[in-house]
Amino acid sequence: MQDTTWPPLPFEDWSDTYETLHLYTQVAGKIKLALSPFLNEWWHVALAIWSRGITTGPIPFENRIFEIRFDLVSHKVEILDSAGSIKTIELVPRPVAEFYKLILSNLREIGIEVVIAPAPQEMESTIPLESDIVHCSYERDSVSRFWAIIASLEGVFQRFRSGFSGKSSPAQFWWGSFDFGISRYCGRQCSQPLKANRMARIGGDEEHYAAGFWPGSGKLLKPAFYAYGYPAIPGIDSAKIMPKEAYWNKDIGEFILHYDDVRSSPSPEKMINDFLTSTYEAVANLGKWDRKFLERKVE
Repeated sequence: MQDTTWPPLPFEDWSDTYETLHLYTQVAGKIKLALSPFLNEWWHVALAIWSRGITTGPIPFENRIFEIRFDLVSHKVEILDSAGSIKTIELVPRPVAEFYKLILSNLREIGIEVVIAPAPQEMESTIPLESDIVHCSYERDSVSRFWAIIASLEGVFQRFRSGFSGKSSPAQFWWGSFDFGISRYCGRQCSQPLKANRMARIGGDEEHYAAGFWPGSGKLLKPAFYAYGYPAIPGIDSAKIMPKEAYWNKDIGEFILHYDDVRSSPSPEKMINDFLTSTYEAVANLGKWDRKFLERKVE
């Protein structure tokens, strides 16, 4: 029987579709960035999960709200507003430039005007979204497998979050890096390098722990779970973590657990939770967090 909860997702098998979907989500993410009120840690720009895919959540515009939803079950994008408008765009192989134009034209048809920066964020591609005809792949089976993983992780992340009473993020989908993750904060401020850009100054103004999943990129071309503490903690690279398959990746500067090790485990959720719990404890203990104050026992 095929595993539909933790299916295989080899990087090389869907890299073209992955890059295209990444760029599609950047169009929606940039619209959210342009129109949403600011929140700490850039939380206002992150996408979220709904029961069939990825969504911007409600975005305010004048006297109404609207939402852009990626339905990764039926493979379509829906634009909905509080006045009852619904626009649908099928997710099929099409250039990013065409998708970009369709999103903005559909928004204009329901009276929403928005201007976004067309340059891709945190990607190797530098082709402006509005003129990108290179990225045009969309293979449904790969997207369905990716979505099955994300859908399974939402509950895992929610349960992990419940044991922390300090400031913590909901599970968030970051369209810049195309990762799905969570963060915990200890309540202490930290200074930034003098040349840090605005994104780094705001996103890294507090000591925190972050963990999540991403399909791979850059120095690790395979799907994996990651975890790290910010700022970097002396000795963290030699901390003992679980499960035994997890390790410190010195090239990335993060703890890594390969997704293939998780999906081949008899208890994938336990393995993920062990990774989250042990890497958090390593960061909290070495960082001297006030764990007694920040944590609570879940009844």
